[in-house]
Amino acid sequence: MLANQNMTPGSQPNPYLVQKIMTASPEELISYIYEAAIRACIQEDHTRALEAVQQLINALNFDAGDISSTFYQVYSGILDHLYKRDYDTAKEILIDLRKTWSEAMNIR
Repeated sequence: MLANQNMTPGSQPNPYLVQKIMTASPEELISYIYEAAIRACIQEDHTRALEAVQQLINALNFDAGDISSTFYQVYSGILDHLYKRDYDTAKEILIDLRKTWSEAMNIR
Protein backbone atom coordinates (compact mmCIF):
# COMPACT_ATOMS: atom_id res chain seq x y z
CA MET A 1 0.00 0.00 0.00
CA LEU A 2 2.62 2.58 1.04
CA ALA A 3 4.93 1.99 -1.93
CA ASN A 4 2.02 2.44 -4.33
CA GLN A 5 0.76 5.73 -2.87
CA ASN A 6 1.93 7.99 -5.69
CA MET A 7 1.75 5.59 -8.61
CA THR A 8 -0.17 6.15 -11.78
CA PRO A 9 -1.29 3.27 -14.00
CA GLY A 10 1.71 1.79 -15.79
CA SER A 11 4.29 3.48 -13.57
CA GLN A 12 6.88 1.71 -11.45
CA PRO A 13 7.05 2.01 -7.66
CA ASN A 14 9.58 4.44 -6.24
CA PRO A 15 12.67 2.25 -5.57
CA TYR A 16 13.76 4.47 -2.65
CA LEU A 17 10.36 4.11 -1.00
CA VAL A 18 10.29 0.36 -1.61
CA GLN A 19 13.76 0.01 -0.03
CA LYS A 20 12.70 2.20 2.91
CA ILE A 21 9.68 -0.01 3.57
CA MET A 22 11.50 -3.30 3.06
CA THR A 23 14.23 -2.39 5.57
CA ALA A 24 11.95 -0.74 8.16
CA SER A 25 11.33 -2.18 11.59
CA PRO A 26 7.74 -3.08 12.51
CA GLU A 27 7.63 0.07 14.64
CA GLU A 28 8.74 2.22 11.71
CA LEU A 29 6.15 0.60 9.44
CA ILE A 30 3.39 1.67 11.84
CA SER A 31 4.81 5.20 11.76
CA TYR A 32 4.76 5.11 7.94
CA ILE A 33 1.13 4.02 7.99
CA TYR A 34 0.28 6.92 10.29
CA GLU A 35 2.01 9.24 7.80
CA ALA A 36 0.05 7.74 4.89
CA ALA A 37 -3.23 8.14 6.80
CA ILE A 38 -2.43 11.77 7.66
CA ARG A 39 -1.48 12.54 4.06
CA ALA A 40 -4.72 10.92 2.85
CA CYS A 41 -6.73 13.08 5.26
CA ILE A 42 -4.95 16.23 4.07
CA GLN A 43 -5.74 15.27 0.47
CA GLU A 44 -9.27 14.20 1.48
CA ASP A 45 -8.58 10.85 -0.19
CA HIS A 46 -11.36 8.84 1.40
CA THR A 47 -10.27 5.43 0.11
CA ARG A 48 -6.62 5.76 1.08
CA ALA A 49 -7.47 7.15 4.50
CA LEU A 50 -9.79 4.23 5.19
CA GLU A 51 -7.21 1.74 3.90
CA ALA A 52 -4.47 3.18 6.09
CA VAL A 53 -6.58 3.09 9.26
CA GLN A 54 -7.68 -0.45 8.40
CA GLN A 55 -3.99 -1.41 8.13
CA LEU A 56 -3.45 0.02 11.62
CA ILE A 57 -6.34 -2.11 12.90
CA ASN A 58 -4.95 -5.18 11.14
CA ALA A 59 -1.58 -4.63 12.83
CA LEU A 60 -3.05 -4.85 16.34
CA ASN A 61 -1.97 -7.80 18.44
CA PHE A 62 -4.90 -8.63 20.69
CA ASP A 63 -2.76 -11.14 22.60
CA ALA A 64 -0.87 -8.13 23.99
CA GLY A 65 -3.69 -7.23 26.36
CA ASP A 66 -5.90 -4.22 26.93
CA ILE A 67 -3.75 -1.78 24.97
CA SER A 68 -4.82 -3.37 21.67
CA SER A 69 -8.47 -2.99 22.63
CA THR A 70 -7.87 0.66 23.45
CA PHE A 71 -6.17 1.27 20.11
CA TYR A 72 -8.99 -0.57 18.36
CA GLN A 73 -11.53 1.78 19.94
CA VAL A 74 -9.47 4.84 18.91
CA TYR A 75 -9.03 3.54 15.35
CA SER A 76 -12.75 2.77 15.15
CA GLY A 77 -13.45 6.35 16.20
CA ILE A 78 -11.15 7.58 13.43
CA LEU A 79 -13.05 5.41 10.94
CA ASP A 80 -16.30 7.01 12.14
CA HIS A 81 -14.84 10.47 11.41
CA LEU A 82 -13.70 9.30 7.99
CA TYR A 83 -17.11 7.86 7.14
CA LYS A 84 -18.55 11.29 7.99
CA ARG A 85 -15.83 12.88 5.79
CA ASP A 86 -14.54 14.72 8.87
CA TYR A 87 -10.93 14.64 7.68
CA ASP A 88 -9.71 17.43 9.97
CA THR A 89 -10.66 15.62 13.17
CA ALA A 90 -9.34 12.29 11.88
CA LYS A 91 -6.08 14.00 10.87
CA GLU A 92 -5.61 15.65 14.27
CA ILE A 93 -6.12 12.35 16.09
CA LEU A 94 -3.69 10.60 13.74
CA ILE A 95 -1.08 13.35 14.21
CA ASP A 96 -1.31 12.93 17.99
CA LEU A 97 -1.05 9.15 17.68
CA ARG A 98 1.94 9.35 15.33
CA LYS A 99 3.75 11.76 17.67
CA THR A 100 3.12 9.56 20.70
CA TRP A 101 4.06 6.40 18.78
CA SER A 102 7.30 7.95 17.50
CA GLU A 103 8.26 9.14 20.96
CA ALA A 104 7.44 5.78 22.57
CA MET A 105 9.34 3.84 19.90
CA ASN A 106 12.19 6.35 19.66
CA ILE A 107 11.55 6.95 15.95
CA ARG A 108 12.61 10.18 14.25
